[in-house]
Amino acid sequence: MKSLRSQISFNTVTSIAVISSLIIGLSIYVYEKLYVEFVSAEVNAIGENIAVDLIDYMGEPAGSFYQTEVLLRLGEYDYAETAYILDNDGKVLNAYIGPAGLNKEKNLAASSIEGQNSVPSGVSVSKPQSSLSTIDPSITSLALGLHQIKNKVVVVKTIGESTFPLGRFILIFNLQDALKDSRKRYIALVTPSVAFLIVLALLISVRAQRKVLHPLNTLIDTMDSVVKDQNYDVKVEEIDREETLSLSRAFNNMMSNIKAQSEANAEKNALLQKQQSQMEKLANFDALTGLPNRQFLMHLLARDLAKACINKSELGLLFVDIDGFKPINDSFGHDVGDKFLIHISAAMKSVIDKDDTLGRLGGDEFIVIVPNVPSKQVLEDIADRVVGAVSRTHVFNTFRFDSSASVGLALASECDYELSHLITNADVAMYKAKDEGKARYIWFNEAMLAQTQRKVLISTRLSHALETDAFYLCYQAKVDANENVIGFEVLLRWRDDVLGVVSPAEFIPVAEQTKKVSLISMWVIQRVGIEAPHLIEAFGQHIIISINLSPMDLNSNKLTQFIISEMDTDKLPSKNLEFEITETAYMDNFNVANSFFSVIKKHGCQLALDDFGTGYSSLSCLTKFDIDTLKIDRSFVKDIGKSRQSELITKTIIEMAKSLNFSVCAEGVETQEQASFLKHNGCHALQGYLYSKPVPLENILALSLN
Repeated sequence: MKSLRSQISFNTVTSIAVISSLIIGLSIYVYEKLYVEFVSAEVNAIGENIAVDLIDYMGEPAGSFYQTEVLLRLGEYDYAETAYILDNDGKVLNAYIGPAGLNKEKNLAASSIEGQNSVPSGVSVSKPQSSLSTIDPSITSLALGLHQIKNKVVVVKTIGESTFPLGRFILIFNLQDALKDSRKRYIALVTPSVAFLIVLALLISVRAQRKVLHPLNTLIDTMDSVVKDQNYDVKVEEIDREETLSLSRAFNNMMSNIKAQSEANAEKNALLQKQQSQMEKLANFDALTGLPNRQFLMHLLARDLAKACINKSELGLLFVDIDGFKPINDSFGHDVGDKFLIHISAAMKSVIDKDDTLGRLGGDEFIVIVPNVPSKQVLEDIADRVVGAVSRTHVFNTFRFDSSASVGLALASECDYELSHLITNADVAMYKAKDEGKARYIWFNEAMLAQTQRKVLISTRLSHALETDAFYLCYQAKVDANENVIGFEVLLRWRDDVLGVVSPAEFIPVAEQTKKVSLISMWVIQRVGIEAPHLIEAFGQHIIISINLSPMDLNSNKLTQFIISEMDTDKLPSKNLEFEITETAYMDNFNVANSFFSVIKKHGCQLALDDFGTGYSSLSCLTKFDIDTLKIDRSFVKDIGKSRQSELITKTIIEMAKSLNFSVCAEGVETQEQASFLKHNGCHALQGYLYSKPVPLENILALSLN
């Protein structure tokens, strides 16, 4: 790679050489021009002198000795080519061939003037010969004076007075050879001086370059030291020259900025390291309780299981669920719920050993990893302490809460140290503890797994049921006070080839957990669109067909659009439709439910609040319910005639609904006493086994014909 110094030196030498060549060329041009003028003047003077000297000899015969003697004076001039003495008639009296005329190439040109007979140098022709008369007429016809013809200088002079001319003298001088030799002498003289000047200029340029480039070299050395030492706190001297001053200032400013950026980057790196540490903590520990989170627990459990498997030791797992947390969270808000979880976490952590690991899976679910378990009794003691720490009245921040813990126990050896199986086993045991009354621990066994496997099989078969139309609809009639049929509730039934008859209470929760419930609801709605016209035709245009919706359906925009599409295409008779949702589901999805109901009601459908009285709604919330019907839960209806309190609650619900312009429907009516009480207190609709069991469409239609 070429250096800047060598490039500058090359450019300098080239520039000097080019300029010197131009100067030499110009000087040669000027020199030659001056030389031509000088030679012309000299030739003119020579011709004048010769013409004067020939006056005395013009009377002699042609080629006389004296004429020749005068002509021989021209031998002193190397570039004198030829000379002629002519009489007044233009006849050549004598001729002279000079040194230049003997040149081979010039002899050819001269022969055209002098003829084939050449005259030796320094010898004049003593008399006119026939060949001399062949002189170029263009020469003899020239006027008196000085002429330049084809790189020659021709002088024509009068011999004698102009008034009494004796003849003419013509002298031809070879200007080309004179110029050529003169140019060579000039170049030979000038070239050494020019070469010396070029070398001198180069030396001066190199010295000047060193001085000029010194700040740049210093800057380069400084930059190399910065790269080598990583030291950004350096500066270079700012020399008082415009370019180097600007460059030095730019470098110093750059180093200042780099230093500032380096310091800022150092601070950022420190901050990033701190944030990385915090991120690692956030990634591995629960932000609320500070306990290990799911990700870290899975990593830790996998590691401990691998060790236990290699060492053939036992590892125990406790799966803990806090009973009653959801009501606390819903009633008092998430802030109080979060504080309650922190309190419970601290209580559980205080009763486990330091070698055991308590972590939060999410929500109100925790696990305890117990490595090197010597016996089941050790794991039971830990579980007993955990249940005892949680299952009591907790007081904090002026709040008093009663809670409990359901704990599932499982051992690693019973699942071949498989992580997912171990967690599943403990989880299944925990749900069994909940089913048996909560506030207790239960060991996992294979029977529990069978129940779980049935749930998995139900989940798998649900998709098959949707694909093969294994579902079917049953209808339970609703009657008015006069026991006239005013509507039907649609009830879904499932008969599977593998599972047999599966209760909705069993498969609906599984469908909700597996996000398939909305697909089932769409199947129901589509089927109602097919069967509803038959019911309307059989029982009249006034009947209302009620369809139950899952809480998850309220959040399904796809289902909402499907219902609207079915109504817009007249597949569903919107004026005969009523959608039911439970009170608890309504309260848990209040804003979403209202939005869904608003869209549905615009199409003329009715809305019902099912299982009223079992949830957490208050009287103030009833004023915000955009519904048409309240359905009294069967838990109140079944105690009519047995419990005065149930009768008062039922009566209150009916009166309250009437005051809010709601229709009232009581479900679970099985006795005449229950029916009489409800009719007497103004219940609008009755539903139950007293009037009709849920039966398929064909049975309903057959009854209508009787």
